[in-house]
Amino acid sequence: MMSFNNVPITQIVLKQYRYKLRAYYQVFTSLVVMQLLALLFSSGGIMTSGGGSYGVNAHLNTYTGDLIIIFTFLWGFINAITITTKAYREDDFLFVTNRQSQHLSNMLFLATASVIGGLTATLAGYLLRVIIYWTSDEATFAGMIDDPTTFIDPLISIVTVALYVVMFCAFGYLIGNIIQLHRLFMVIIPVLVVGGLLFDPPITLKIYAFFVGETNILLFLLKTVVTTVFLFACSFVPLRQKEVRP
Repeated sequence: MMSFNNVPITQIVLKQYRYKLRAYYQVFTSLVVMQLLALLFSSGGIMTSGGGSYGVNAHLNTYTGDLIIIFTFLWGFINAITITTKAYREDDFLFVTNRQSQHLSNMLFLATASVIGGLTATLAGYLLRVIIYWTSDEATFAGMIDDPTTFIDPLISIVTVALYVVMFCAFGYLIGNIIQLHRLFMVIIPVLVVGGLLFDPPITLKIYAFFVGETNILLFLLKTVVTTVFLFACSFVPLRQKEVRP
């Protein structure tokens, strides 16, 4: 039998990665379900306003694909936590493995899933526009206010959403690995999150402004990539505390 020392870690990681792409199909099934639900909710409009004067009434429905993106973030976060559970960890030991290869293959899988999530979320947003256009009354349809002007605009949207998704995945992966150390963290972490919301202004608003408020694309890329790498690196610390299975 081949020992672990005789097998390059890159080969082990790639084998585990390819296995997870095939075996974790339910991750992508749940992505479709989440985005279809978000598409259904978004089709009714996210904001309604109206008014009238001199016998003329106006009613305005606003549609956006933001809910689809938010559901995709939630999907990435939940599935990143899920793959840290015992049932998923046991799958890795079908191969000659250690915690490092397990961690790296999980990172590759989550990064790939994030790209797919970013792509489908962006395309679902355009699908929503098509649905609204063909189901709206032409006489009252106000039009699209943020149509892409160049081919690069949808590409930027895909990359942006994918970076956000992989960052949420990294955060969920860190949370999941911390919880695996002790179940008490299932109580401590929500308490810390709620506590952060009690600050004035809430910490979440500061984080939102730090990322979403960034207008420079290069700085945005730097912020998201560095944060994602940092979160994945931090998640490796709890993994090292676990006993390596022979």
